[in-house]
Amino acid sequence: MSAQLTMKANLNAPGMRATFLAALLLMGCASTEAPAPTGLHPQTLSELRRTVAAPGKRPTVALVLGGGGLRGFAHVGALQALEEAGVRPDIVVGTSAGSVVGAAYASGLSVEKIRQAALDVKVSSLLDFTWQSGGFIRGDNLASWVNTVIGDTRIENFPIRFAAVATDLQSGQPLLLAHGYAGRAIQASSAVPGVQLPVSYAGGSLVDGGVTSLVPVRFARAMGADVVIAVDIYCQSLRTAALTVPSVLGKVMHTQSCLIAAPEMAEADVLVAPVVDVPSMSDRASQVMAMDVGYRATRRALANWRSTAADPLCSPTPASACQASKGHEDHSGSRMSSSAAGD
Repeated sequence: MSAQLTMKANLNAPGMRATFLAALLLMGCASTEAPAPTGLHPQTLSELRRTVAAPGKRPTVALVLGGGGLRGFAHVGALQALEEAGVRPDIVVGTSAGSVVGAAYASGLSVEKIRQAALDVKVSSLLDFTWQSGGFIRGDNLASWVNTVIGDTRIENFPIRFAAVATDLQSGQPLLLAHGYAGRAIQASSAVPGVQLPVSYAGGSLVDGGVTSLVPVRFARAMGADVVIAVDIYCQSLRTAALTVPSVLGKVMHTQSCLIAAPEMAEADVLVAPVVDVPSMSDRASQVMAMDVGYRATRRALANWRSTAADPLCSPTPASACQASKGHEDHSGSRMSSSAAGD
């Protein structure tokens, strides 16, 4: 998927532990050169103007894809399940790994093309190492790869409204990136602190959106969503029992991230939370397995939601988003979560 996501997955490998710790110790002696501003124009939550669906029209549906490293392969399976159910989002918002998959989908790529791009990318080609105090991966190769996969199209020209979420390093605020080229926005949304260099913009520096908005439901609402389907690939993941320094730090980060994210995730109408627990995310078989886990969890969550409440995706006339509904009359809706790993 992306260089910094792979770095997360590999930090538990014995050889990487020593390399990572040595790099941290030596970073203080490295260059402090800051990257040039990128032309990004982030927006805060309060700066967005929410729009409401007109009476009689189908509610606006948003798909929110959360961060979680190489578990992001599960998002591809979620997309497949949504398409089979006839759900067509009007808005897609993603954080970190979710921004990679979300941008590809919102740009008009088919789920099959996204799947092939994810499975075919050579992770080594995305690793552009540097020697600076802010991190040891630049992230430029990731941005270039994303723009190559998606094409030379700006976010505001995507057929589906899209935005990535990053975190302002100085203020600690989550920021929405809905303009410019997707590669740079995703680079910022995926900039794991201490691993990948922060991405500069006119107002400061941006790092991984998962720091402040792991599953950005509130931004989707602010962009006009009436119904939010959110996919959390991280917080249900199993934790290692190891007590090594990287493992302990990883568990602490997991706890903090998910405690911060929980209230926001609770605001989704449908929360899909697959348990992505596979042998190794670095091999193709495991990646395909993660896609299947995301697919099955999404199918189950949608079925549960539609069986326990009226389907608010329906409009007065049949629409593609209602293909799997059962003809309910009441449009009240309810929140439904699915966190199991399989059917």
